[in-house]
Amino acid sequence: MIPRARLLIIGPTPPPYHGVAMAIRTLLDSTLNDSFEVSHLELADRRGIGHVNKPDLYDVALFCRQWLRLLWLLIRRRPQVVYLVLSQSTIGVLRDSFFVWPAVLSGAKVAAHLHGAAFQDWYVRRWFPMRWYTRLFMRTVARAIVLGETLQDQFQGLVAPERIAVVPNGIPDCGVGCAGAPRLCRQWQVLYLNTLNKMKGAVVLLEAITLVLQKRTDVEFVFAGPWSHDEHRKEAEAYIAQQGIGSSITFSGQVSGEQKTALLHAADLFVFPGIQQEGQPLVVLEAMAAGLPILFTDRGCLGETLCDGESGIEVPIGDATALADRIQWLLNRPDEMRRLGANARLRFEQEYTDGRHLDRMRMVFEGVISPAGNSQPALLLKTAEQEIRR
Repeated sequence: MIPRARLLIIGPTPPPYHGVAMAIRTLLDSTLNDSFEVSHLELADRRGIGHVNKPDLYDVALFCRQWLRLLWLLIRRRPQVVYLVLSQSTIGVLRDSFFVWPAVLSGAKVAAHLHGAAFQDWYVRRWFPMRWYTRLFMRTVARAIVLGETLQDQFQGLVAPERIAVVPNGIPDCGVGCAGAPRLCRQWQVLYLNTLNKMKGAVVLLEAITLVLQKRTDVEFVFAGPWSHDEHRKEAEAYIAQQGIGSSITFSGQVSGEQKTALLHAADLFVFPGIQQEGQPLVVLEAMAAGLPILFTDRGCLGETLCDGESGIEVPIGDATALADRIQWLLNRPDEMRRLGANARLRFEQEYTDGRHLDRMRMVFEGVISPAGNSQPALLLKTAEQEIRR
């Protein structure tokens, strides 16, 4: 029996619930265990979503424990591949590098996965010492992974093109809901499923709701997710009270599992009005799996995930008036909503299932380990992709 290759996955798992944590959970619960001897270094801060990317003394102590745990895993498990999700902030990149150096010194190959689209912007804004250190650190990475073809330039000047792999996200199939079904007497339901804050577009959607409700009352809006900032929540509550739109809005709080699936299945339209730079949000893939038409802003690689006019409709960033117009336009065209939702579902089935994602990740890890994969990773990944499609 051929022994399995050893893989160490570094990253957080839920709770709190966010895209990176869910992606790591998917890997750990997958069939990767059939091909690799998988171990895991937990990085989660269990205090809640409000503490993510907000370093304090607790995080310093947490990092020290994690780093010592890493040394133990490197000595005990001797992984051949170390996988981690790459940060997009100075403190985060420094932390990542302190995980990578011991891994490289132990002889492991490192695969760094970028789950966003702000790395290059962060890099060019740094002073020379940090840019120099980042270039040095990235040279140790055997494979840099991005979520879409349009994001390969995130590593421009840092990673050779042949060491970059494109691996879109993938999720379990939640099944198709009632999108496109006859409404009868029920209200249209528009769903926002994400962390609630200004940069995720929650406030822009509230402003759009005010405009929509001035022209129609046959629609209700559901906000699902936790508020990341208490001041954003208070501002939103004050705005809702001032505009008198509370009866048309429901806040469900954090949802997961069957509760999340039920919301997706009950919705008619999904809205992703993000302002900040994104990667490839899992919530958008979940909406595609549910067969929902999607209004989205062109953040990260959403432009290639959702083709404008085919499986979704793009709206300008931060423009509440345009968002309101598009919501009304779609609600007045049920046939168009059904067409967009069906195309979104088909695209999900073809590209963004958890099975497709895991096949791609397995190819990356195997390519990192094999001598041939180190010399011609792009060719091997392309060839393996063709085999999967047959």
